[in-house]
Amino acid sequence: MEHETSVQKPGLCLNYCHKGRCGWRNCQFIHDEEERQRHLQRVQVSVTASRSTASSSETRGGYGVQPDNRDEGVPEPPPGSFPASMRYLLGGESVRTNPYLKEFAAAAWLPEMLSAPECASIFGVKGKRLRKELSEAFGLLHACIRALRKLGGDGLEGKTTIVDLCCGKGFSSLVLACSLPAARVLAVDSNANMDLSHFKLRSNLEFKEMNIESAEASAQLAAALGSVASPPGLTLFVGVHLCGMLSVHAARLFSKMQGPAALVLAPCCLDKRLPGVKMRAKRLGICPHMYWCLCLLMEELPMGPEYRRELYQDADVLSERNSFIVAVKPW
Repeated sequence: MEHETSVQKPGLCLNYCHKGRCGWRNCQFIHDEEERQRHLQRVQVSVTASRSTASSSETRGGYGVQPDNRDEGVPEPPPGSFPASMRYLLGGESVRTNPYLKEFAAAAWLPEMLSAPECASIFGVKGKRLRKELSEAFGLLHACIRALRKLGGDGLEGKTTIVDLCCGKGFSSLVLACSLPAARVLAVDSNANMDLSHFKLRSNLEFKEMNIESAEASAQLAAALGSVASPPGLTLFVGVHLCGMLSVHAARLFSKMQGPAALVLAPCCLDKRLPGVKMRAKRLGICPHMYWCLCLLMEELPMGPEYRRELYQDADVLSERNSFIVAVKPW
């Protein structure tokens, strides 16, 4: 029995399909305009159908995730129109796997912040950066609670003024003000030209222009605290990812503070003014960042039986630099 040999016809040339021309002289694929137009129509229909499916899924489940598929303890995202990165975060996997993002999604104050136009700039960052900043902010919040517990715990929130050093756009400042409503939050930074309109959403949050590296920083801070805290209470200094010498200045402000105080510090990278730290870490064969944290803990913070200090790493913070220094000076 003779077998027929099937000859497969060449398909449409992709260069010709997308560009309308082909630069290959001996190309064996089809260069037919009618076939090209039919292919483009099929692609257009497919794209339209995909967009319709995504839109209906977003309408039914809020963010592309069906409500009945969400884990227990992760609330349904609030309604409203806000940045796409936040929409994907609240409907994605990370709010079920990361404790801090899960806590953020369940926060009672979240719907108000999402509906506020003033928060669009801080919530509109890209997905990976958004997850990182949120986990850092809630890691800072838990470190602050840890510091307050070392000083007695219950009842201290209403007597506390939190000073967010080098606050930037105030992402962490806003989370602290929302999560600790009885505390006062004073955000300080040398750049007063940032958009901080979201600070108006919280009566316990305010901004002060200040360069913590200046010689007058301690006096300026004392004056600012005198106007904020009446009567004076506990001062809790916080600093997230302070680069180089900024971490040193934060530790020194804490050491000079009169009265009860606490410090929560998450050091960041080393600048060119500290080449010796990297060199010593290399000779010891340890991570430069961890060595830098140990230097701050042992050399820059006051020592004595009345002080309590610790250094720990928070694995739930989505950053390679997830070390926190906590120090307290009692009442």
